[in-house]
Amino acid sequence: MKFGDFFKKAEIKDPMKEAQDYKRSGKYDKALESYANILNADPNNLKALYDKASIHLTLEQYLPADETYEKILELDPKNKKAWHEKGFILVNLGKLSDALYAYDKVLEEEPDNVKLLSEKAMILRELKRDAEVLKVYDKLLALEPNNTKILFEKGLIFSDLGKESDALAAYEKVLELEPNHSGALARKGMIVGLKRNYAQAFLLLDKALGMDPSNWNALYGKGAVWKMKGADLASLDRRYDAVKAYDNALQSYEKAIQLNSRNATLWHEKGVLLREVDRGNEAIKAFDKSIDLEPDSTKAWYDKGVTLKELGREDEAIKCFEKVLELNPSHTLARHKLKQM
Repeated sequence: MKFGDFFKKAEIKDPMKEAQDYKRSGKYDKALESYANILNADPNNLKALYDKASIHLTLEQYLPADETYEKILELDPKNKKAWHEKGFILVNLGKLSDALYAYDKVLEEEPDNVKLLSEKAMILRELKRDAEVLKVYDKLLALEPNNTKILFEKGLIFSDLGKESDALAAYEKVLELEPNHSGALARKGMIVGLKRNYAQAFLLLDKALGMDPSNWNALYGKGAVWKMKGADLASLDRRYDAVKAYDNALQSYEKAIQLNSRNATLWHEKGVLLREVDRGNEAIKAFDKSIDLEPDSTKAWYDKGVTLKELGREDEAIKCFEKVLELNPSHTLARHKLKQM
C-alpha cells in the first residue's frame, strides 16, 4: 500500500445505488437485503418500496409483493400503476373480488382503458357475474365496435343465460365482420339447428369444421342437432332414419371427446344419447366420466340415477338421487324419483 493511501477518505457507498445495481444484475436476494436495510432506516421511501415490490413480482412472490404494494398505496393512494399491479397480484392469489376493487381504482382515473376493462371482464366471468360482464363488454364495444373477440364472448354469455336470440345477433355481427370465424359459425349453427332448421345448421357446422377441424364445439353442435333430428324422426315412426341420425350424433360426440376429453358436458351428452338408444350400461360409464370431471353436476348424477333405475339397479339409483338432493335440496325431480322407489 502506498503511503498516500492512508490519507484517502474511505469511499461511501450509496445504499440505493447499490440496491439498484444488484437488481439490474439479477442478484435479487442481495437487492432485497439492501432494500430492507434502506426501509429499516426510512420506512416511507417510496422508491425503495416500489423496487422491492417489483422484485417480488418478478419472482412471483405474491404475498410479500401484495404487502409491499399495500404500503405504497398507503403513502401514495392515487398511484395507478401500483393499483394495477396490486390487482394482478390479487388475481394470482385468488382474491378476485379484491382484485376488482383494485382495477376499479384505476378505471376511476382511466375509464376508457381497454386493457384494464378486458381484464376486469375476465375476472367477472370467473366470478360468474354475467350481467356485469355484459355491461363491461358494452363499454368495450362502444370504444371498439368491430372487436370480434368481444362480440363473440358476448354471444357466449347470452347463450349461457339462455338468451338465444341475443346470442344469435352477436354471432351474426361477428360473421358480418369475419365471415370465416369458426367459433361464430359453430355457435350460430347450433342455435339454428335447435330451431329445427337442420339443413342450414349442418351447412354452418360443416363450414366451421372446414375452417378449423379441431373445433370440438362444432362437433358438439353437430351431435346436438343430429340428436334432435333423431328424436323428431322417431316421433314420426321413421325408426330406420332415426337410428342413423342417433348414430351420426354419437359419432360427433365421440370426435368432440377425442379433441376435448376433459369436458364434462360432452361426456354427459354422450351418456344421455346412449340411454336414449337403449345402451344403458355404456351410458353409465359416460355419466361416471362426466362426474369424475365435475363431481357437483346434478345433471350427471340425476341422469345416472334415471339410467340405473331403468336397468333395474334401484339401490344404486337411490344413492344417485340422494346425491342430487345433497347437492341441491330443492331438486324436485330427484325427490319425486325417490318417492316412487
